[in-house]
Amino acid sequence: MKKLMVALLMLTAIASFASADFIGIFADDQGVECQAPIVEYEPLVVHVMAYIPNVPGGITAVEFSVANYPGSPGYPTGTATPAWDSDLVIGDIAFDISIAFSEPQYGPFAHIGTIEFLMFDPAWIGPDHVMAVVEGADCACLVVVDDLFEIVEVDGGIFTFNCTGTCVCLEDTATQDSSWSAVKSLF
Repeated sequence: MKKLMVALLMLTAIASFASADFIGIFADDQGVECQAPIVEYEPLVVHVMAYIPNVPGGITAVEFSVANYPGSPGYPTGTATPAWDSDLVIGDIAFDISIAFSEPQYGPFAHIGTIEFLMFDPAWIGPDHVMAVVEGADCACLVVVDDLFEIVEVDGGIFTFNCTGTCVCLEDTATQDSSWSAVKSLF
């Protein structure tokens, strides 16, 4: 009986990952592509969005940061220009950013903003440059706030510039590594 309970819990965890809420960065506003090439003197606009199928009332705020953000060193290297969907912004995307909305943003993909990258020096962002949405440094949190102003922890997505192999949108987790064979072996 104990093994059956463990097996059921693992299956529930596997199923719940498929619908996990997360904040991601995408090359399109549909939340399909999480990688794109960047070339000199051609702007690349990426979309920051929250995938929130489990937050039906929408979100009123987000807090996160982006690891490995290339920054905006300016000419002759490159620029990164964020444009958020709200004027209520505190912080910096590379350290800890909080964005609040006056009206709830609804999902399943709630648009948070865009970032336009313009590269002048090809050495600025090389092959397989990965940015990851992570916890903000000030709050040590990666969250959305729902329409009832309750904090909901979410996962962070991954965006890859100049992908040369298999590039994923989300990090693997222990539940993803579990398979039906592993569950059956418990018996």
